[in-house]
Amino acid sequence: MTEWAEKIEGLMKEDLNRLETNLRKIRSNQISLEAIEELTIEQQGKKQKIEQLATLKINPERQLVVHVFEPKKIQVINKAILESELGYQQVKMEKDEICFSLPPMTGETRQQLIKNVGKKIEQGKIDLRASRKKVLKEIDNLMKKKELSKNEQKLAEKEIEKVNEKYLKKIQELQKKKEKELTL
Repeated sequence: MTEWAEKIEGLMKEDLNRLETNLRKIRSNQISLEAIEELTIEQQGKKQKIEQLATLKINPERQLVVHVFEPKKIQVINKAILESELGYQQVKMEKDEICFSLPPMTGETRQQLIKNVGKKIEQGKIDLRASRKKVLKEIDNLMKKKELSKNEQKLAEKEIEKVNEKYLKKIQELQKKKEKELTL
């Protein structure tokens, strides 16, 4: 792999990771500890992930149980989970523990979530195009300065296109997987 392929691979990997994180934040039919762990709360100008403030588990009744380390933060954590796109409903709250359930999805909710997945996927593709454009621009600048031969340019562009196709396929796989989660 040449330096151009490595460069575009790194940029597109970041784009894909960001997309995966965004897709995890969209509710599915199953309780997802990963999605909750990704949620952040802000207090006194400081952002923290919920996983730093509480332990998470799924109880036998298929409820999300959040055990808060500091009881004074229970309201903030409760609010963050309820206001997320994950669709959880509070079942009960005690001094240091909150239980949430995930109500069944309606057809309308499911369609809205699939539409939201489509928007996130489109943004992921836009990010890939921006990364590709950035690297191609660097190659063009080197060509103008005569620091890169025509053959090197063609080879670099070919490699960039291969990496781009690979990541577009990965994005399509992510979309199919998430949409399947929503329809199960």
